[in-house]
Amino acid sequence: MIKRGLVLVSALAFGAFTAQAESTISPDGLKASTSAVSIGSVTADKNGYVVIHRTDVTGTLPGQVIGHAPVKAGQNAEVSVPLDKPAKAGTKLIVMLHEEGNNDTTFDTADKPVKAAGGVVQQIVTVE
Repeated sequence: MIKRGLVLVSALAFGAFTAQAESTISPDGLKASTSAVSIGSVTADKNGYVVIHRTDVTGTLPGQVIGHAPVKAGQNAEVSVPLDKPAKAGTKLIVMLHEEGNNDTTFDTADKPVKAAGGVVQQIVTVE
């Protein structure tokens, strides 16, 4: 009886370690300057991109894409995204995770936002 219990517990514990983590962008280490955004940690279920969007006038909805950087499936530490267009200090930017949609390793319209826990995987950051 004890052996079966240990086998079951071991199998469950092993399964927990091998399951992929949910896609996330950690707010820890998230910083924006006028020329780049730094993200301390990004977890992705699939290969994709961290994409930087300007926000609308409310500061909450994504607008124009002003930068992107590739991420691999799994844990990505210290991701830096150079901005194609400078951002003014005090403005808000949306940092959004997109997954590779057509296996061409180029960020394009086929690469849609990643959704997890009922919403798009994103964080809002203010340019310093």
